Amino acid sequence: MAPLASVQGQVTALFTKALKDAFPSIQQDALVTKGNPKYGDYQCNNAMMIFKEHGAGLGFDSPLKVAEAIRDSLPPSKLLGDISVAPQGFVTVRVSPEWLSSKVGECLLKGDISYLDLPRKRVVVDYSSPNIAKEMHVGHLRSTIIGESVRRVLEFCGHEVHGLNHVGDWGTQFGMLIEYMKEAYPNFQDQLPEVHDLQEFYKASKKRFDEDADFKTRAQLAVVDLQAGGEFARSAWQKICEVSRLSFNRIYQRLNISIEERGESFYNSMIPPLVEELKAMCIFTPNISTIPLMAVKSDGGFGYDSTDLAAIYRRLFVMRADWVIYVTDLGQEQHFHMIFDAAKQAGWHRPPLTRCDHMGFGVVQGEDKKKFKTRSGETVKLGDLLDEAVQRAALEISKRVEEQSKDGGEAFLSNPEEQMDAAQKIGIAAVRYFDMKQNRTSNYVFNWDRMLDAKGNSAVFLFYAYARIRSIQRKAGIDVHSIPSNCLQVKHPAERDLALKLLQFPDVIEAILGDLHLHHLTDYLWELCNTLTGFYMKCKVLGEEAQSCRLLLCEATRKVLLKSFQLLGFTPLDKI
Repeated sequence: MAPLASVQGQVTALFTKALKDAFPSIQQDALVTKGNPKYGDYQCNNAMMIFKEHGAGLGFDSPLKVAEAIRDSLPPSKLLGDISVAPQGFVTVRVSPEWLSSKVGECLLKGDISYLDLPRKRVVVDYSSPNIAKEMHVGHLRSTIIGESVRRVLEFCGHEVHGLNHVGDWGTQFGMLIEYMKEAYPNFQDQLPEVHDLQEFYKASKKRFDEDADFKTRAQLAVVDLQAGGEFARSAWQKICEVSRLSFNRIYQRLNISIEERGESFYNSMIPPLVEELKAMCIFTPNISTIPLMAVKSDGGFGYDSTDLAAIYRRLFVMRADWVIYVTDLGQEQHFHMIFDAAKQAGWHRPPLTRCDHMGFGVVQGEDKKKFKTRSGETVKLGDLLDEAVQRAALEISKRVEEQSKDGGEAFLSNPEEQMDAAQKIGIAAVRYFDMKQNRTSNYVFNWDRMLDAKGNSAVFLFYAYARIRSIQRKAGIDVHSIPSNCLQVKHPAERDLALKLLQFPDVIEAILGDLHLHHLTDYLWELCNTLTGFYMKCKVLGEEAQSCRLLLCEATRKVLLKSFQLLGFTPLDKI
């Protein structure tokens, strides 16, 4: 199958050629935007500016005349259908239905959908990053699912992507925890506690550390022993990490996350030689902050700054990454820009040859616009949140099955096992989609009703759209792959709208590559499913002369939906 290419990009290339041919003495980028659907699909907006700046010298008496010159210089292309010029100077083009028919068949119906972002890059995406000895909570949701989807988008574009989990697995807190567990849970290395027990032990150890001077001394010695590779301390630390890792992996399995653990401890041995190479205890980044990065703390130890410097060094200098992306909350934005600046000063980060991005995100809020908490004021555990999403989805499914039974229709999910499988998929997809449809940098209010609204902009609505396509395909009783792609002849305006919307999928991918905002994809899915609804209302699929063409359009839509779901981490249902 031919890789997809941006429709707007192709139209822009045609206008770029037209501008160069019409006005060879003027250097100007083609300004192409989506047009008013009443007049066309795309419009070129250069004529007014050219007239203002060069009109008299070029002999033009109006923007209209400039626009006509641009139109007349457009190179011949099968892509272009009707071309119109407005008195204000807008040149509007409509994509030809023949080109749409050909490209949907060529790019969406033959094999897997593909897209190439060249040149191919080696990319590191740093995301999720929970802390050892603590349960994952709602604060980890955004980094985990946003990071995973960005990783998937970049892989889809043909890049070599390394998803890394920078877990908090090192530091003074482990001395406190190990020393406390020696007293309170002496056999913990043989009988591993659950991670929620570790979290309670951590709280208790912190209290002891703050209140008991003798315990504080022993905890500090335990840290020294751990850093020196002491047998007991190292074994205890590994057991604590093992318990936490099992807990994290249960969440990652539910969310279908593929990530490689590369915690803080991984970089320990790299820090001393790195500090020696930098020949600096602290690094100033005056363009970012007046506070320096501390490569070495005042007590001679190493902290978060040291670890993050070692991490970016390894990623840019050792792994030879072309692009490094950090997915954390916006509160850490300045810190990471300081790290990028320090890497630039050290010669590891060499823009534009290398690119470093911080994908900051806002906070998940409750209805009170404060950080999302339980009724008792506790932080919401991520596992509990996913459980509730599945429970609520199961309730909605059982109501739908009951309604189908009352209406005398077929209950597609009559089997309890099928219902639970559907609840798992819908519930978790609803949480993911609701999060990712937000502007990444904004805070948002968590709302179960909107999340599971079957008629609103939700994963549930998208799942129903996908299931409806599958239902039509089952009723047709035809293997859609047996229909020749040349049967796809777009004629009806609603067919044309759907074909054009399908071919705009790569424009969405390009937008994500530009600014790393995933809501471009969720917005597109909402628009696509509404365009599909309009298509159904105006174009009966089965039993019509155009049945073959419309079945192919339905299959192309299914494939774009499926690819988009995969990028967002969803698994759709054929029946709901």
